[in-house]
Amino acid sequence: MRKLLWILLIALSIFLTIYVFRELKAINTISVHVGKSYEDVVQDSTFSVKSKTVMYPSDPPEVDSTWISSPVIVQFDDPQHGFTLPPTKFGAVGYYKEKVSTITTSPMLETLPFDQLVPLLSHLQEMLKGAGWIPRDNENHAWLKVNSESERTALQSLLFDQVVVVMLLIPHKYGLALNVKCYARCDERDPQTAKYLIDVSVGSDYYSE
Repeated sequence: MRKLLWILLIALSIFLTIYVFRELKAINTISVHVGKSYEDVVQDSTFSVKSKTVMYPSDPPEVDSTWISSPVIVQFDDPQHGFTLPPTKFGAVGYYKEKVSTITTSPMLETLPFDQLVPLLSHLQEMLKGAGWIPRDNENHAWLKVNSESERTALQSLLFDQVVVVMLLIPHKYGLALNVKCYARCDERDPQTAKYLIDVSVGSDYYSE
């Protein structure tokens, strides 16, 4: 009986692994970085970029922005400082003179309770560190510390009162903001019921110039 139970558990584990893998493969990808041409974004993405793009009504019409409202994986495909975000269904890519100028998105499909937000935040920060991103200001906009219970408690308390922003740079090239905020049921100030959201915004580095 015990052997049969283990076999069933292993089979279920294999099934779930295959299911999750297939689900992730089914999610479209948009591959962008600041300065990339619109046509290259269309070519490199499985996401239907053209059908989700708004044209500015000039003569001739110009590419204005691409909007995300269904599950998509956003790849910042710079060969040296690139990263891949978890699936999202929120986002917009802005263009200037047919090239990507801004990227605004979220590394999540829905708001999360704080205990699920923390591992996601840790993952994002480690990924960006590994890709060479550095804090713009080590005093006011440095990496968020969430390793200890006291650090997590302090962050959660702060989020009830304000948005917390981590400002990162690839100097003289890119700027990135991680905006962490309490999004739902925040007025209750109850750590068990509040829901949180992370926004990611990427553009050029104007700070170092």
